[in-house]
Amino acid sequence: MKRLITAAALLCGVAGPVHAQAGLRLEGVAGVTGIETLSTPQGERVSAASLSLFGATLRPTADGWIVVLLGDTLVFRSGSPVFTAGRDVVQLAHEITAADGMPLLPAQFFREWLPARWPDRFAFREGTLRVQGVVTARPPADPRPRLVVLDPGHGGRDSGKIGPNRLHEKDAALQVSRRIADALTRRGIEVQLTRTADTLVALADRPRLANRWKAGRPAAVFVSIHMNSTTSTSARGFETFFLSAARTDDERRVAEMENAAAEFDDGPSIAFSEEDLILNGLRNDFYVRASNDLAEAIQRSIARVHDGPDRGVKRAGFRVLVGALMPAVLVEVGFISNPQEARRLGDPAFQAQVATAIADAIETFFVTHEHLWTGS
Repeated sequence: MKRLITAAALLCGVAGPVHAQAGLRLEGVAGVTGIETLSTPQGERVSAASLSLFGATLRPTADGWIVVLLGDTLVFRSGSPVFTAGRDVVQLAHEITAADGMPLLPAQFFREWLPARWPDRFAFREGTLRVQGVVTARPPADPRPRLVVLDPGHGGRDSGKIGPNRLHEKDAALQVSRRIADALTRRGIEVQLTRTADTLVALADRPRLANRWKAGRPAAVFVSIHMNSTTSTSARGFETFFLSAARTDDERRVAEMENAAAEFDDGPSIAFSEEDLILNGLRNDFYVRASNDLAEAIQRSIARVHDGPDRGVKRAGFRVLVGALMPAVLVEVGFISNPQEARRLGDPAFQAQVATAIADAIETFFVTHEHLWTGS
């Protein structure tokens, strides 16, 4: 009698002789000769649970599922004909459905997309999916909550910049940070703030605190909140920075403005060149790429609520980001030197909108980078 592995059994890692019920033979996986397919009016479908045969992990979300496979995070949503793989949006022949709590994918996903995505691992010929190379099981995700370290810029005797309406950057940064913290906490994400009151925290101590709170967990990010300023009162908009060598005079201007807060730190001042900051702050290319991704997610999200120009993702040598052993960005929410934006930056309704947008972006980053938190 033929035995078929069900979706639940696949996820539990049950092994044994398996024969395809219809259409999809398999070679290269020990003890498995086929993957069960289901016939529907829209064509053959295969449970995404079958991906566990190739080392994938799967977990449900509020409106779909996240699959981590071979270093990619795949996000499926029930009823949608598209899914995301990292930054890529992929169109399927038919919408994704579900059965027994598992996503059912068009067989096209296995026959066409897998071989195209990983041609060194998969090949589909003459009705057979051939698996090449060794696929190993992935370690489970860290059970601790995801961590967001929010860093309200300036504080205490360091007011930051002051707007024409007498709004202090330190106050607006703390107010926005508190609102972001509330939004993230409601979503089950752990939040720590480098300051919770009008106090001065040395720039170098902020990433150190972040690393202490991280305590070895992989799913953690550092987000520093600031308000931009320039001698021109007409400058407007928002931008997000990550730690890397500045490329433009404006990027260097912003870094010099924010790094000037070091003069308020207690103890002897230590001179750093931009090259020193980069070399001491970056441990490997992972942080650069992940920080860039987080910055892009924040920019896209803020653009939905901010009427100022989107000034884009930028890079510079910010002292406050140096040494943070996690994706780290600095957000300039708006220009406090612009009278119109200064009024909005002090408006609780606008602060709430921006805070929700940033919280949305952080949550999206965690979801779309699931492979980073599962040891891929």
